[in-house]
Amino acid sequence: MSTTREAVRNGLLIAALGGPIDLNAVDWHVKHRNPSASPSDVQNETLAAIREWVSEGLFRLGAPRGAAKRFVAWRRSLDPSLHKISHAYVKHYGDPEKWMFSAWLALTAKGKQLAVSLEEKDIDGYRRKSQ
Repeated sequence: MSTTREAVRNGLLIAALGGPIDLNAVDWHVKHRNPSASPSDVQNETLAAIREWVSEGLFRLGAPRGAAKRFVAWRRSLDPSLHKISHAYVKHYGDPEKWMFSAWLALTAKGKQLAVSLEEKDIDGYRRKSQ
């Protein structure tokens, strides 16, 4: 994993401790860490990163459903899920309202465990710097 992708992953893992994150958050973090990347490079990296993180068991894909907008994991496998995301995301990239909330990532137990450990390291590092 590249250090850039790892930094994006770590930031999103910590962010997801507060609840599922939308596709727009992933896109934003990828753009932020790759400021000179073209839109197609951002899209390719976003989709590749999502594939990697879901394959590693850190996140699951889904969307909020019902009046309470509870996260519901998609039942389809990874390839059809990524195809669905790609169709909305790449095709309508110039119109973010059509894709930014089309997919959400929620932490798995493994992802939560890693996120908590990353958050603790960040807190410990901050404490050391401020002493």
